[in-house]
Formats: sequence, structure tokens, C-alpha cells
Amino acid sequence: MTFARIQALIEAGHAYPLEEALKGLTAEQRKECAKDLIAYEKAHRASDRRWQYGEQLAIAGAGLLPSASSLTPWLVRYRISTHHGRRHDDRVGALVDVLRHRELTWIPDLVTRIAAKMPARERWRQDLLHVVLEFCGDAPPDSDGFLLHFMDLGGHTRWKPAFDALIPRMLEVVGSGGIMGFRRQWPEFLRDRADRQVLLDCCLARLQQGGTAAEVGGFLVLHEIIEVTVEEIAAHARDYVAMLPDSRSTVAGLAQDRLKRLDEAERLDFGLLCEASRWVFGRTEKKLVRAQLTWLGKHGKANPDEVVLVAAELFAHESDDLRGQAVKLIAKHLGNAGDTTQAQIRTLAEQLPGDLAAQIGGTTSQEQAPELAAFEPRPFPSPIATLDELTTELLSAFGRNSSYVEPSTAERIIEAVVRFAWEDREALGRAIRPFSENTPWFDHSQHSPRSELIGAVLDARDKPRPLKHEVSTDLDFARNRKAEHGIGAVGDELAKRLYEIGRGLVHLPKPALVSTPTEMSGLLDPVTLADRLARAEAEGWEPWQRDLRQALQRLPRDTDAAVFASLTSNAGAKVRDWLANRTDPEIAIAERAYRHPWRYDSYMGETGLYATVTPGLEEPEQFLRQHDDWGSMKEWWPSLLPAQREVVAAHLVPHLRARTASKGADGPLLPMLAEAHGPAGPALHLALSYGLGAELTVNRAHAVDAVLILAARDQLDGSTLGEFLGRLLDCGDLVMNRVVPGLRDAARSGAARQIWNALTTAVPRLWTHNRAADVIELAVELAQRLQPGGTVGGLAEVAARKGSSKAVVQAKRLMSALGGTA
Repeated sequence: MTFARIQALIEAGHAYPLEEALKGLTAEQRKECAKDLIAYEKAHRASDRRWQYGEQLAIAGAGLLPSASSLTPWLVRYRISTHHGRRHDDRVGALVDVLRHRELTWIPDLVTRIAAKMPARERWRQDLLHVVLEFCGDAPPDSDGFLLHFMDLGGHTRWKPAFDALIPRMLEVVGSGGIMGFRRQWPEFLRDRADRQVLLDCCLARLQQGGTAAEVGGFLVLHEIIEVTVEEIAAHARDYVAMLPDSRSTVAGLAQDRLKRLDEAERLDFGLLCEASRWVFGRTEKKLVRAQLTWLGKHGKANPDEVVLVAAELFAHESDDLRGQAVKLIAKHLGNAGDTTQAQIRTLAEQLPGDLAAQIGGTTSQEQAPELAAFEPRPFPSPIATLDELTTELLSAFGRNSSYVEPSTAERIIEAVVRFAWEDREALGRAIRPFSENTPWFDHSQHSPRSELIGAVLDARDKPRPLKHEVSTDLDFARNRKAEHGIGAVGDELAKRLYEIGRGLVHLPKPALVSTPTEMSGLLDPVTLADRLARAEAEGWEPWQRDLRQALQRLPRDTDAAVFASLTSNAGAKVRDWLANRTDPEIAIAERAYRHPWRYDSYMGETGLYATVTPGLEEPEQFLRQHDDWGSMKEWWPSLLPAQREVVAAHLVPHLRARTASKGADGPLLPMLAEAHGPAGPALHLALSYGLGAELTVNRAHAVDAVLILAARDQLDGSTLGEFLGRLLDCGDLVMNRVVPGLRDAARSGAARQIWNALTTAVPRLWTHNRAADVIELAVELAQRLQPGGTVGGLAEVAARKGSSKAVVQAKRLMSALGGTA
């Protein structure tokens, strides 16, 4: 049989005839056909039809290839689907039958190699799993990929006695917990199959190791099904204590419950209880801490010295509520403690607020409030000096692990590309080559700012070619370019500017850009711009239109047109005219409804607070669900309009609002906005409010940095910030336990007065909020530090209530701190 017949069967698309033909080959025919198959596959993979015949190629490879080393990557590359509806043409079965018919001596090696190549994250290779299970016999492999496929695809129904040896590895591999949580048959199967001690040891080890919520959840299920006895808890008491410091709250709760159960059975060493309490008191979950404090307090009568000293660990906790409960417990038992212990407690009480310290006979030691360092604008870095440096910057900015591009890096790259293209085009092309080889995926049909930036760099490789029509100095290359959907006016203007640079490099090169900033905020020194335009006049060239427009938008608001009076070029006249007629758009805050066009209940709107810009952004809610975070290069926007940050803030508000319910690190987006210039108005403060409520912790940290920058510049309006925070927290658009830690950090870092003003404005809206005590607690801390006097709307009514709810307790403390009585 010739390979032509094999090829025809491959392309016919049926497994059974191909299987029979392969089984009928002699060893010599198989050897000759293998060479032809490899050549055919290589050509096929390079063709436009490379997505076809993958399953037939897998079967052909199983029937022809001469070794495990050549067949393994072949089978990994060509997947055989196992979905239903194909049973009449069982292609996995055909592949297995072909391998079995060959009676290969290297099948064990093949099994090991395939198991090692099975992906651990994407468990959809049932074909590979079937091959491994068919030929592994009583020597199953233990690779992560095989074990996770085996568990996820019903391995307990194909269990063999020899597989018992795999159980410790199955529980060890990362991902097994998630499978056990989703497929509940596994924990019960393992309980009935595995050695109980091995199972418990592995389960406790994985709970100590931690992991994702899904991963941990599976082992919590397994722990529950094991039904650990008191004797077993006693034997593993230290394992449970080890789960308390930094594990997930569900794991710490389990450990706390089991240790408490052991204590109730009078089998827990009191020293171990104290150790466990110290670990729990370092956690942030109030429910866990309260439960531990109550449990510890039950031993106060028998061990007053130890109990009060351990409870005093909470003096350093962030929560005044928990510190207050610790003080209450200590006050109850302190009289029975020794003199040395009482002295220690009074010394430790210096960490407490004054009202709490007084309850145990101590005095507070007020720390000196930090002062914010004066804000200093950062100068723009020096230009890229050499082609080697340009290559390095390009590969770093757009490497495999890159995310957002620093605005200063992007500006320096495009400035250098334009400059080097004028000086030595061929040398620039050689410098860009490593970058172009790393971006074979680039698609010129995309028109986002990131794509236009890459395109402009790649355009610099080509030799300039003239336009077919006469070139005018007023030529606008991007005039007829359609706006990119979903990036807004600021992002689209950036894309058009970069498009102009790319087209200009091809058709109308210039010696330099005139818009490169002189300050990291994006601001451009007027004298520097005048010098650049004077150079252009002397050399007889005009800047590109959008390059000049960008330069104008970067001038300070107080720029004097007289700086440009001596310029005689068209560019000089445009600068003077623009400065004479410069106006700002109108910014307003409004509630607007976003309607989901893709949902069946699209008639229902999602109402939110936005900033509108007239003209330019009349419907900001339309950008709420835009997810092209990289392509739009939002991190660049603040430096594009550095003297109009209210406009930029308004364009960023929909994105920041979406970030309250979506992950994705934006880099120091808000700090860059805070470093820009122009009015710090309502749009900026609304952007800060959403930033403080971001889902991702690092984004909230950047929002705190922005607050501190504005406070250092005396541009943070606490009342405006508080108004927005109050409204957004009240309606549920922000989550209290995200916002309050950021406000606390800002206050303790030097912005205490501004944060106090924000709280006094926000709190009257939040008395009925279920987490009101959190924000009132912070207000107490600041009131005790600042001694501002006055009152807060609604405070007297809440403080006068009966009961001991957290909100009422904190309201009474705030009344006292403000000099009133509840």
C-alpha cells in the first residue's frame, strides 16, 4: 500500500477505513509511509487548511511513527474529540486499536511521555487519558496532568487496586481540591478506599498549604466527610493551630472550631490555646476574633494573668470595636492578676485611644501625626540616546509579560523612532527587527492606541514613499480615519495622533516631534515649545498637525502668548491663535442609566453617578462595559490633557466604576491624574471615590496615593469627596469594608484633616448602613486626634439610643470625642 492511499483516507475523514488500512501494513511499508506522513504533515501544518484532518492525523501517527519520542508530541498536537454523537465512528478507539495491533515494545515509554505532557490547567484531553489508562496496566503514571484529568473525568469509575498507590499524590497535586469540591463523589470514594491516617494527614497538609477558594473548599469537604474524632484532633492539634495565622477564613474557622471542641473535652493544653489566640488576634476577620476572645475569656478566672496578656495583643488591632471588647475582658479579670501583669497592661494601654485606655487605668501615648511632604513635579526623563537603548525599551514595554505601558516610556519611544528615522532609516530598521520578530501577531486592521503605537514603530522600518497627491503643510493624515469604538474621545485622539506618526514616517518624515512633554505629568514648558518651533522654522519644516495640537494641549493654563511672538511660521501663528481662544468644556455630575443591550431584561437600567463633558462626553455610561484595558492605554490619558484633568477624570469614571466589580490592575492611573494640572473639581473627586472602592487591592492602594498627592498639593476637597462617598455607599455602589481602610491609611499618612471633613459629610447618609460602625470608628480616631469640636448630622440621635449595638457604641465614643455627652 502506498502513502497516497493513506493520504486519501486521512482526507476522507473516516476513522474505521483508515484504521484497517494501517493494520494491514507490513513493517517495511510502515517505515516508508512514516517518512511520507511526516513530510505531508509539515506541508499541511504550513497551509491554510491546517485546522483540518487533525483526528485522522492522530490515528495515522499512531499507526506509522517509529518511536515514543516522535509519537508523543504528535498526539499532543492533534486532539481527538470525544463529544457525544460520534459513537458510530469511535476515533479514540481506532487510535487505541492501531497501537495495540502494532504490539510495540516502547508503549510504557509512550504512556510516561504522554502523561507528562497532559496539561494540568485545561483538562479536556480525554483522548490522551484514554490512551494512558488503556496501556498503563498496574503501573499508572503520577504526573500532575494525568492525575487531574483522571479525577476530573470520572477516574473513580475506572479504578484498579494498583491505583491505591496514587492517592497521596492525588491529594498533593494542586487542582485536586477544586475537583473534589465540584465532584463530590471523590471525597466519599477516597474515604472508603484510602488509609484513614494517610487521608487525614494529606488533608490537613493541604489546608495548611492554602490556595484558591475552590481548592481549599474541596479539602474542607473532604475533612467534613472524614468526620475527625476528638482523639485525632488531639493528635493533630498543632496542625490545626498552624492553619490559624494566614489561611483563608473558612480554614481558620474550621481550625478554631476543632480546637474549641478539643478544649471542651478538656484535652487542649492551655499554652496551645494562648498560642492559637495570638494567631487569631492578628487576623482581620472580626467574627473569628470575637469568637476567639469569648473563648479565651472563659479561662480568665483560672488563668487571669495569661488571659489578660494574650487579650492585650488586640491593642494593636485596626478595629476599635475589637480593641474595646478586649479592654472589657481585661477590665473584668485585671483585678485578679498580679502586680507585674497589671503594670504590663498599663504600659501596653499606651497603644489604645484615650477613652479605652482610661477603662483599665492607663493613658494613651498619642503618636505625632505625620506631615505630608511638599509636592514636587517630576521632570521628564532624558531622551533615548542610542538605537540599542531603543531596542531594549521596545522589548521591555511589549514583552511577553508586559501589561500597561508607562506613558513616559511610550513618549520616549515614539520621540526616538521619529528622530532616528530621520537620521538613519536603515540603522533604525535593524534596531527594530528584534521587536518586529516578537510581534508576528500584530494586525494593522486594529486601530486602538496600543495598536497604533506598535504600528507606528513598525512603519519606521519602511523606506519613505511620496504621496500620490501634492503634500500640504496642513495635511491631516487621520482626518478621515474612523473613530475606534469604545475608547472615548481622549483615547481616540491619542490613536489618531499615533496613526499620524505612522503615516508621517512613511509619507512625510519630520526631524523631530514637538509635543514631547518636559514634566512627568505631561506638561510642556512653553519656552521649550517655542525653541522647538524656532528650530523648525530655521530648518524649514512644519510639525505634523496632530503633533502640534498635542503640544498645545500640554501647555500650562497660564501660558503667555508673548513667548511665541517672534515665530513667523504657520505653527507659531496657530499657537498664538489657540492661546487667544482657549476654552474649557463644561463638566457636570449626573445620575445616568446604563442599559444592557445583550440581556433579555435590557429594559432595566443600571443607574450610576457619572461626570459628563459638554462637548465631548454627553453619555459617559455608554463606556461602562468597555473591556479593552490594554488597547485603550488609559494610563496615558492623564498626560495627554495635563492641564484639563477634569476632562480626563470624566472619561475615566466609567472605567473606574466598572473596576468596583472587576479585577484588573491599572497601574498608578489615579496618582498620574492627581499629578496633572487644572482644576481639581467634582469629576476628579468622583473618580477618587470609585478608585477607593475598587475590587482589586492594588487599585485601592493607588487611589490612596492619589488622595495623598492631592492633599499635599492642597487640592483635596474633603467635603466633596465625602459627598460622593456617602451617596455611593448609601446606594450600594461602593463597599464599606473596601473604602474605610483606604481612608484610614490616607488619614494616618498625613491627610487626617481632609479625611475628617469627608467623614463628617458622608456619615449623615450612613447611619442606617449595616456597616456604619466601621466608618464611625474611623471618625472617632480622627476626632480624638484632631479635637475638631462641633458635631455630626444625626450623631446625637444615634448616641441617645439604648442598647449596645456597634453603631451605638461608636456613636457614643464620637460624641465624647467631640466634647458632647450621650
